[in-house]
Amino acid sequence: MMLPKKPLNQMLPVRFRNGEQIRQFSKPCVRCGHMLNARDMRGAARLIDDHLAISVNARCPQCGESFGVACIVDNQKRVRRVLVPALLFGWYLRSLPPQRGEDGRMHSGEPAEPAPAMELPEAPAAQPLAPPAPQPRDVERAEEAVGRYQGQPIPAWVKVDGQTFTFERVAPGGKPRPGEFLLDDCLIYRLGH
Repeated sequence: MMLPKKPLNQMLPVRFRNGEQIRQFSKPCVRCGHMLNARDMRGAARLIDDHLAISVNARCPQCGESFGVACIVDNQKRVRRVLVPALLFGWYLRSLPPQRGEDGRMHSGEPAEPAPAMELPEAPAAQPLAPPAPQPRDVERAEEAVGRYQGQPIPAWVKVDGQTFTFERVAPGGKPRPGEFLLDDCLIYRLGH
């Protein structure tokens, strides 16, 4: 039995075993750059082991462009692109047996059933358990500043790939924790609620 395609916002939020949670998902339109939200996407999302696999067709409400999105989100909220076409990846996800309690929302209180093996090509030199290489990200900085550091204004917030992070602290050479974003190698921002 193949599961039907559903709006992505009906399949969220998802909670991983480590307590991290994905409440929203957004992507810029490939044509006009308008930020699409989960309600603008239909397809499949499945919790497999401790990764959220997403394969959706996104439709921009501004310009009408339609495009596929296929990715894996790990339990640290790192997103990796899947190199299999979204259509094929979506078929694979929808053909998996229903997870216990699957009623449109992803339930993850217990480990998901192991998924049947499917050979998915990976990017060259990518390793499944290695952290992904830094990807160029779409970062929008607030015009309002909360102060200055080394003569430069500290933006009150930043929007990274559609998610808003608020200023948390200055940490030269710091390493962000889960749910945080490092800006200019010294400013830590926390994901807003």
